[in-house]
Amino acid sequence: MAKFFQTEIAAYGGEKTTFKNVKFKKSGLENTAPAVAGTILEFIPVHIKNPPVIQFIAYIESMTDRFNSQYSSEQPFGRTDPYYVWKSSKRSIGVSWVLPSSSTASALDNMNNLSWLLGALYPTYKDTSSATSIAASPLFRVRHANLIASPVRDGMGLLCVIQGVDVNHDVKDGFISINPKNMGSSFANVDARLIKQAGFENSIREGKKLLVPKTIKLNCTLEVLHDHALGWDLDTGEFRGGNSGFPYQIGLMRDGGDPPSTPPSANQPEPVKEGVHKKHQQAAQDSAFDAVGVGKQPADTFTVKGKPTGG
Repeated sequence: MAKFFQTEIAAYGGEKTTFKNVKFKKSGLENTAPAVAGTILEFIPVHIKNPPVIQFIAYIESMTDRFNSQYSSEQPFGRTDPYYVWKSSKRSIGVSWVLPSSSTASALDNMNNLSWLLGALYPTYKDTSSATSIAASPLFRVRHANLIASPVRDGMGLLCVIQGVDVNHDVKDGFISINPKNMGSSFANVDARLIKQAGFENSIREGKKLLVPKTIKLNCTLEVLHDHALGWDLDTGEFRGGNSGFPYQIGLMRDGGDPPSTPPSANQPEPVKEGVHKKHQQAAQDSAFDAVGVGKQPADTFTVKGKPTGG
């Protein structure tokens, strides 16, 4: 069969019904509607000028999301457990998906998108004659619904580095053979008509034979580069990573009827306790300073029969 199946047409949101070249971004990096809906796994290599929009139908077999936090530790003498100080948190997403080819059109489309993805793993050069003139390292915006998406740039994919892509040609499922004949004439076969309609007649010439596995299995790891603030605001208790929900565009939103309390400052003096006169509270603090030494935090005070006493 030459044309896409209805399920493939539906996955692309009706934007693609046969073999076509990828589209290119001339302004903005917003993802397509199928990528936002999650029927497409979409890659946009942002290091390439007018980047291609690389799409695969989301036949996803597995997806893992790992958040790895690192700490430095110090073990003081006499303490059972060490002190831990946060250093960094790293996010990695592992994705495995299947690339099935149900027809000549989908086979050509799959191989074209796969070639774009593999080619985009290489950097951009300022001087094409020199291997030392790298202008930009490979970076991608990747989108799959809300599971792989930026929480602060709605409509844009997650900024990632792809360290490699594993391609497994499942030869046991067989191949689709493509052999264009009578290119440009009324006697052109189906392969030739598809190639000419897509504008590939100069790269896939008359008589050229291609083999496309009916099933290709892919997997890669996305090393996430956060392009937004993370962590928590000390004063408000709000998350700093935008208002769209991190990391899956839901959650981490405070109820407006339950505002956070103001956190105490480490150097803020103790408030005057109910039932204790201010001068008595100050006298207790002065006495505590004398007991523990000048410059140290005074001990807590409590009330015994209406009078403050060192705690």
